[in-house]
Amino acid sequence: MEQRRDWLDIITLLIVIITAVIPLVTISQTSPDKIATNTYIIFGIIVLVLLIGSFIIYIISKWNKMNKDIEGTKKEVEEIKRDLNFKVLWNMMDVRIKVLEKLFDRKNKKGQMIDPRIIFWIILLILLYLFLKSSGFFQ
Repeated sequence: MEQRRDWLDIITLLIVIITAVIPLVTISQTSPDKIATNTYIIFGIIVLVLLIGSFIIYIISKWNKMNKDIEGTKKEVEEIKRDLNFKVLWNMMDVRIKVLEKLFDRKNKKGQMIDPRIIFWIILLILLYLFLKSSGFFQ
């Protein structure tokens, strides 16, 4: 799961760089009187989406990391409590069954959350397409 998250971060970074560099190069290579007002507006929207989207994704990834750290700490505390409590040793079979049921339920979830980075990619690619179309690349 951690390796998948790393790939998603790399893809997000590449899309952000491409979405930021192509309009900058296009605007810098085109004379100011040939650039339409729509091009500047779409470029401004791209910059705003990049800033806001990057900030939101950064907060979400930090939040997920903190939640994972908290869950790990909770599990460690529970293990320590379980090791110290001898009554739990007698109920170990019940605990194992519950853990297996939870794992089975977790595997069969159908309503899993969509990664916000994928939505961010789609928005950026649409805005890049609109920018290129308003610049005159697609006629």
